[in-house]
Amino acid sequence: MDIFIYGCGAFALAIANVLNDNGNNVLLYCRDEARAKSLNSSHIENKYFDNLKLNENIKFTSDVSKIKDFQTIIIAVPSKSIKDIIDVFNLYLSGKKVLIINATKGLEPSTNSRILDFLRKKLSSNIDYKLCSILGPGFAKNILNHDLTCINSVSSDLEVAKFVQTLFSNSYFRVYALTDEAGAEYSSSIKNAIAIASGILYGLGYKENSRSALITRGLSELARFGTRFNAKKETFFGLTGVGDLILTASSKESRNFSFGEKVGKDNSVLKALNENEKTVEGLNVVKVVYKIAKENNIDMPIIFALYNILFEYKKPSDVVKETMLRPLKLETF
Repeated sequence: MDIFIYGCGAFALAIANVLNDNGNNVLLYCRDEARAKSLNSSHIENKYFDNLKLNENIKFTSDVSKIKDFQTIIIAVPSKSIKDIIDVFNLYLSGKKVLIINATKGLEPSTNSRILDFLRKKLSSNIDYKLCSILGPGFAKNILNHDLTCINSVSSDLEVAKFVQTLFSNSYFRVYALTDEAGAEYSSSIKNAIAIASGILYGLGYKENSRSALITRGLSELARFGTRFNAKKETFFGLTGVGDLILTASSKESRNFSFGEKVGKDNSVLKALNENEKTVEGLNVVKVVYKIAKENNIDMPIIFALYNILFEYKKPSDVVKETMLRPLKLETF
């Protein structure tokens, strides 16, 4: 199968390798023409990884119009860039029948929408499209090294989810089909915020007890938020829920965790914000989820604490203490 990947970041490269291992022809779109030429000639990736060798059959282009020649398209860009692809898709895919697979975790920041919902609202009615997301616990570097990985293909259309499941699955990359789009997309987004909180605790010097408590109570907040918007509670016990949360909130490989660690070490967010050059999806998630939770009276103490640290510039050590000294209650999920 011929597959076009819109994006040339770490995860885009990882899933391109998976798809190429499975016998597919893959073309990745890079906005940077020099980067596309370099990758085509050497297949050595040194922007995100240390001179890692990619499959030589993978191709790269800086000509976005080539998207019109494909029926299977994968979106692998930061959430802030999702809105920028709409004009491209509506221009080049008009009148075509396509499968669009989203690999972006996060919420679309201009509308606060889940990604699949945003695409449904913005894609032209002249495009005959089916939608799916591929989400779950998988660091790009580990996937490229064939570390055993399990994720979800997520679509309200089970047959589409099953097709994508088959497209990606192999001996090191196993995919489980799922129909709960709301649960998968909300949990895959909010876990980035919890990962920032985990990094903050680590930076402040707290150890395993603290992280265990944070992840457990963070999972409760994911489920409390998601089920308010028609997600299924059992989804939060799966790969896009607790699986992705454990991975992202436990490792320095996570940009969100690493950002939080800097905040904790400085006991302030200001320096980390000024020095950060990477996409930290959790920052926007905190802002969006805080607003929605307040408007809908959803109790989310970790998100509220993060908002105070990240956007009201309160000292993390003080916010942690205040959060721990809230009125005592029964444990609920």
